Amino acid sequence: MNRINVAILAGGSSVEREISLRSCENIEANLDREKYNIKIYKLPASGSTDWARELIKEPPDIVLSALHGGNGENGSLQGFLHCLGIPFVGSRVLSSALCMDKKMAKTVMAANYIQVPEDVFIKRGERIIEHADEIRQIGFPLIVKPNRGGSSIGISIAYDTKELEGAAENIIEMYDDDVIAEKYIKGREITCAVYEGENGTEVMAVLDINKSGEMFSYEDKSAQKAPIGDISNMPVFLRDMVRAIAVKTFNVLKCRGYACIDMIVKEEQIYVIEVNTLPGLTDISLVPRAAEGLNMSFGDFLDKLIDFELKRSNK
Repeated sequence: MNRINVAILAGGSSVEREISLRSCENIEANLDREKYNIKIYKLPASGSTDWARELIKEPPDIVLSALHGGNGENGSLQGFLHCLGIPFVGSRVLSSALCMDKKMAKTVMAANYIQVPEDVFIKRGERIIEHADEIRQIGFPLIVKPNRGGSSIGISIAYDTKELEGAAENIIEMYDDDVIAEKYIKGREITCAVYEGENGTEVMAVLDINKSGEMFSYEDKSAQKAPIGDISNMPVFLRDMVRAIAVKTFNVLKCRGYACIDMIVKEEQIYVIEVNTLPGLTDISLVPRAAEGLNMSFGDFLDKLIDFELKRSNK
């Protein structure tokens, strides 16, 4: 049997570069060398595009992206691969760009009757005072985060206007991004890992998030040595609600391949926080842990994604 030529893209210039490199290591370690020829492209932090010329010169059968954030996740890379006609696992241009923009994704979800937390959207150059009425209506505390960021980088909790101003200024200066400040909902933080297969959109597992403080931080995602999520033991009826909302969200946002739908559960109210179209794939990340919900190894899950995408691309 001829082996499949797989290219793994990792690194890049976003602030999530280190997690991307660790995701790449875990993907490589779990792919079957007897089934795949693996070539790794480590995209430099400098933004050099030499890797692209090499990819064009020797196109693989399929691409697995371990990139997180920036041009690797916002639809730019997806558009590049689409134009080259190279099959790849994951969401396409529209859903990648949409899910990367938290405010736009929430707008689409709310329009489709998917419950999301109230928020205040603060564009670069705007003053907090311009949003005083919105802030007053929502009330403190607020979760403050970069609108297009990932891996919980730059997130903080603001308990008053002064803290909100400081958090917003930090995001604008450090990450050159707009700011989204959401109503803080104290509840059970979960994620629902979803994927596409022969039977359509399916849920891998509902996972309870292991966090060290009031919110799921970058340190929780990167510094732990144990898995950052465990298969949830919430009541079956509630878990079924979560699964239904996750599948609806995945489909409404036109996601493809796989994704993690992050949620907060407060009593019997379920809020979708955001959708990650390229979630972490390190050895402690949520997707490898969720694969256990399908009674399969992470390597088997990667096989499933690759096989399905190749079949779809060859139709």
